[in-house]
Amino acid sequence: MEKILFDEEQRFDQLWIKVPLYVLAVGNVGLFLYAISRQLIMGQPWGDNPMPDTVLIIVSCMTIAIWAGVFVLFEKSRLITKIYAKEIRLRFPPFFSKEKTIPVETIEKMEVRKYNPIWEFGGWGIRHGIKGKAYNVKGNIGLQLYFKNGKRLLIGTQKQEQVKWAIRKIEESI
Repeated sequence: MEKILFDEEQRFDQLWIKVPLYVLAVGNVGLFLYAISRQLIMGQPWGDNPMPDTVLIIVSCMTIAIWAGVFVLFEKSRLITKIYAKEIRLRFPPFFSKEKTIPVETIEKMEVRKYNPIWEFGGWGIRHGIKGKAYNVKGNIGLQLYFKNGKRLLIGTQKQEQVKWAIRKIEESI
């Protein structure tokens, strides 16, 4: 079995993402729970033009289901990067759970660089931007791959020095 030179798992665990998300979810779900209790339990119509009870229940259930889906997506999402001497392997469950393998021989150049996630790629996640494709979860440091076919891929990392070490080891083995 080939030795792993680099192994990293990143998650969307930034407070600046989670706090507003929780506030919006609690506010949204709370509003519909209030509407249900007012209209169905207390018998007082909710709003100037109230929804029929059935529609209110359906919309409330859909709202709760959507927020639950958003939370599951954020909690299950993670970027898994493994670097070996001959290949780089990526997974980004739940978006793609099957490992993507990038053979080193398809790469012309590799470098660790600072980037602007908003300006270059439009944010974090699986992104397509003016400078190619990016898989990133947080931060602004990434492993930039320049392929022999002209394409580019940036893989975000929180372990800048370890990635640099792995690149040196790959270059030494070529």
